[in-house]
Amino acid sequence: MSIAMELYQLKTFVTVAEEGHLACAAQRLNTSQPAVSAHINNLEEELGLSLFTRTPKGMRLAEEGAVVKAQAVEALSMIDTIRDQAGALKEEISGTLRLGLHIDPRYLRIDRLLSHLQRTHSRLDIHLLQRWTWQQFDDLARGRIDAGFVYRDPPHKKIAALLLKRCNIRVVGLAAWEDRLRGADWSQMSAMPWVWTPPNCAFCAIAEEAFAKHNLKPVKVTIADQEPVVAVLVASGIGLAIMIEEEALYYRDAGKMAVWDEVVGSIDLNFVYNRKREKEAMVCAAIESVRKVWEN
Repeated sequence: MSIAMELYQLKTFVTVAEEGHLACAAQRLNTSQPAVSAHINNLEEELGLSLFTRTPKGMRLAEEGAVVKAQAVEALSMIDTIRDQAGALKEEISGTLRLGLHIDPRYLRIDRLLSHLQRTHSRLDIHLLQRWTWQQFDDLARGRIDAGFVYRDPPHKKIAALLLKRCNIRVVGLAAWEDRLRGADWSQMSAMPWVWTPPNCAFCAIAEEAFAKHNLKPVKVTIADQEPVVAVLVASGIGLAIMIEEEALYYRDAGKMAVWDEVVGSIDLNFVYNRKREKEAMVCAAIESVRKVWEN
């Protein structure tokens, strides 16, 4: 069996252990489920161990498998480090850089970031992936993205954060509601319809806290789990919502929304990455470029 094949089997094994399902692992590895199953079977035969317990709900890591997984993760990390260091020695960083975006790219200076990366690291392929903040923290831990833009601080120290900006939070509504919003108090605002976000969204926590301070409960007419959907619903008159001030003022100036007078809170915009990978050449290139673009 070749060394390349052994390394690929380890990668397949770790992916199945993280996903818990052959189908999900196959999708993540961009291969077929039978191929994934064959790699696991061959690895178990090679090691003489049963790495998983097969259940109707998926693949559960066996006790022996947990030990092997820890060693496999370390081995694969070392291989990645060697490859990155070799690329740095040749003064050329190549590969696919996967960046998570949680809001409209115009508020993240993505155009300037891409231009900088293309000038400084032309061999990088850059994939932009739309994700909620909470999804990116999970994707970073699972290796699905390399870095990303998020609101709020990471949930644990395994994820490093580079603070880019503190953003004010504003309430927006249909442009025709400008007179209703002007001078409205919290009680009046709570009585109007609201477009809410899921519980694991940072904006949900900010809105809940703001209303709780005034002992009020807003009228929630719908929950939208994507920022562009929230914007469309607000502009259509479905209800009020909260968004960062820069975005709110953009829609106001475009004549699509009205903005309430009060600032209801603030939230940090961060660039995040897995702390274990902060010395990898590709991740370093991303951090360096983000710092350059956001230094002013």
